[in-house]
Amino acid sequence: MSTSSKIDTPALLDVANVSKSFGSVEVLRSVSLQVARGEVVTVIGPSGSGKTTLLRCVNFLESYDSGSIRIDGKEVGFRDTGTRQRRSERDLAAMRAETGMVFQSFNLFPHLTAAGNIMLGLRKVRGKSSAEARSIAEHWLGRVGLAHKADSLPAELSGGQQQRVGIARAVAMGPKILLLDEITSALDPELVGEVLEVVRSLAEEGMTMVMVTHEMAFARDASSRIVFMADGGVSAAGPPAEILAADTDNERLRNFLARFRASHF
Repeated sequence: MSTSSKIDTPALLDVANVSKSFGSVEVLRSVSLQVARGEVVTVIGPSGSGKTTLLRCVNFLESYDSGSIRIDGKEVGFRDTGTRQRRSERDLAAMRAETGMVFQSFNLFPHLTAAGNIMLGLRKVRGKSSAEARSIAEHWLGRVGLAHKADSLPAELSGGQQQRVGIARAVAMGPKILLLDEITSALDPELVGEVLEVVRSLAEEGMTMVMVTHEMAFARDASSRIVFMADGGVSAAGPPAEILAADTDNERLRNFLARFRASHF
């Protein structure tokens, strides 16, 4: 996937010098990352490197201690007033609607059907009528190969199907950027492919995405760029071929990749 046409465009997501601590533990250390419109950026790294915390800060599920996160030029969690003043919950809800997020756990409401799960945000946040929300839900369920499961409850779906509903729910809201946090980690191996294929199709259509994953082969094939995080900071970033090269000069990255190489590539 070429990035040459995207480099000169303004960043849709601009993370600048973001730090975040939990008590005495500094989880993010002055992290900076820019993602252009239409890019697919994959974040890899060992457990505890700050990957998930970074995603949670981008849609302000976690407040960041310092630095700036802007989406389409607008500060995510704080008002653009020159002082660090947290946005109201109403403003935060509107901002989060611009950042669709899909989690490791499926997070579907068990009492709602597949269509009902997708319709909820469309009605409550986007103000769609029931008929319009249903139409949008059916469209996206069809896109993820689940048109026949619109009226099924989560308990009647496989893990892979539930995760595809989760993706459909996020994309149906029309977000500017999609955040994917280890979306295959809770799946049986035979179900991983069906979920990754949905993500691949969205990438090919130009959806802006930031993914955290341990699926190295998928990261190689679907990403515009790969960012390697270690010890709460960005240790390396670049095209997949460069970051995943066996002869990389980055010793920490080389050690991290070693355990994947035999089975993935």
